[in-house]
Order: sequence, then C-alpha cells, then structure tokens
Amino acid sequence: MDWDLELENSKLQDMIIIYQEEISTLEKEKKELKEEIAFLTEQLDYKSFLCLLYTSDAADEGLGV
Repeated sequence: MDWDLELENSKLQDMIIIYQEEISTLEKEKKELKEEIAFLTEQLDYKSFLCLLYTSDAADEGLGV
C-alpha cells in the first residue's frame, strides 16, 4: 500500500513540475505578445498621426482629400 502511495505521489510531483514549466512558458509568451501589441499600437498611432497630417496638409492646399 505504501508503495502505491509513493508511486502516486511521485506521479503528482512530476505533473506539478510539468505544469510549472508550462506556466513559465506561457508567461514568457504572454510577455512577448504584450510587447508586440505595444509595438503595433505605437506603429498604428504613428501611421494615424501621419495620415492626419497628410489630410490636414491636403485640406490646407485645397486638394479636397
């Protein structure tokens, strides 16, 4: 009986280690995705700003854009 409990305990400890590694991997991936979102948001803001400048300049010149 003790052997069965020890074996089960060992299996559960192994599962905990695997889950901890998976959590670590997912946290790293989450951080990378957040950085990518921040970069893409910055790029979108920059392009939107340029678009506003372009349309503003075009309107000032009477181009009707």
